[in-house]
Amino acid sequence: MATFGTDISTPDAADLDPYFGTVSGWRALAQAIGRRLITPRGSLIDDEAYGFDVRSRLNGALTPSDLATMAAFVKREAEADERVERADVTVSFASGALTVRLILTTGDGPFRLVLAVSAVTTEILAAEPV
Repeated sequence: MATFGTDISTPDAADLDPYFGTVSGWRALAQAIGRRLITPRGSLIDDEAYGFDVRSRLNGALTPSDLATMAAFVKREAEADERVERADVTVSFASGALTVRLILTTGDGPFRLVLAVSAVTTEILAAEPV
């Protein structure tokens, strides 16, 4: 059985819970992956290889090729988390927002994570075992 640890909650993947509530289990993993996907690569002083900011790719002209490339970057970033053995990723774009769907294979089995990403917010829509 894998352990996903405990962390301070980041309910929208960007901002800390103002009451410093904690999360653990699947939710801790979901928020950690969400943070990876809104952190610009090279912005962490102690880990320049951390992060891929999907928000930086938002524009009005995303092609299917752009979405496939983005999915590959998201896959790489999700798999960089030591708790994730494999990630299957699809990215779609509609009405100025991205939907990032991941099926993460972990030591505890498959896990579904769905993120809604706009230029302003990143929201975890689903975080649950499959």
